[in-house]
Amino acid sequence: MFLSPPFIWSLLGLLLIASEMFIPGFVIFFFGSGAIITGFLSVIIPGLSSNFAMQGIIWILSSILSFSFFRKKFAKIFRGTILNKEIITDLGHTVKVIEAITPEKPGRVRFQGTSWKAISYTESFEPGVMVDIVEEENLTFVVSGTILEDNKKYLDIGEKDG
Repeated sequence: MFLSPPFIWSLLGLLLIASEMFIPGFVIFFFGSGAIITGFLSVIIPGLSSNFAMQGIIWILSSILSFSFFRKKFAKIFRGTILNKEIITDLGHTVKVIEAITPEKPGRVRFQGTSWKAISYTESFEPGVMVDIVEEENLTFVVSGTILEDNKKYLDIGEKDG
């Protein structure tokens, strides 16, 4: 009974659902629910308990279907809460381009000792150029050089012309 396929599928499902607490993204939950559905169907459908290929197909299909139909609804319910209300933002920091950035192709910038994906909607930048972070989209920085150019006259106050 304890090593029967329905028990193993149900245990796998619970472990996957529990692991969602440690791995963000709200995707693994649906693989866990697919495993629980597979375990349940293995109990009620005669002969399914011994057909491992069919169990795998049911698991994949039920995971994909539950993900595609319920993720948006459940994501609103299980949205996380920010415990630290003092959010430190990276906006306005000047960073160095380490991989070319164009409006068609994202590149990379160096910020706080590591490289980050960066995009620009209207400008192109070559490696070595300094740019400003103007927006954050998840783990991608939106960068611009125009803020630097507009403020350059204030940065060069002490320098003499020519």
